[in-house]
Amino acid sequence: MKDMFRGTLLKVLLLLILLLPLGAFLHYNLPGYDVVRITSTDIRRVDRDGNAANNEVPGATRDVYVIFAEDPESGAARVYYNEDTGWGFPWYFKFDSANVHQRAGAIAREPDNRALVTHYGWRIPMLSWFPNAVSVQRVEPGYTPIPWFNIVFFALLAGVIGWIWWSVARWRRRRAASL
Repeated sequence: MKDMFRGTLLKVLLLLILLLPLGAFLHYNLPGYDVVRITSTDIRRVDRDGNAANNEVPGATRDVYVIFAEDPESGAARVYYNEDTGWGFPWYFKFDSANVHQRAGAIAREPDNRALVTHYGWRIPMLSWFPNAVSVQRVEPGYTPIPWFNIVFFALLAGVIGWIWWSVARWRRRRAASL
């Protein structure tokens, strides 16, 4: 009985060791949706490490669009970087950061400046990490986003995992029957 408990505990721990990094990876890279009030926008010059730049070396700095917002209910501050992803990972194929920045600035100047910000990434103040805004859309007060992409993605992922589980179980039954 004690050995069976240890075996089960070991399997659960191994499963957690595998699933936690996968969950963190998906949480970081899949789109998140925030309904916020956009307060202002800015353009910052940063160096390659993302720090404020005073570097005079050509090509060592870049401009980053920044969107400042707050949660409509709690008033908590939200800051988003707005950078192109280009052809790189994660594959958002975003090439219009200037357009997103202009749209955010236009929404900030309106009396009812609520917007849906689609983003990926995490805000980690100690590391100066900001989520990257993929799109900004004007929304009405009380709007609640439905994450259709995430729903479809996780349904497909569950289907693939279920198919693999079923295939392995079928293979094990065939193997056991042939022995």
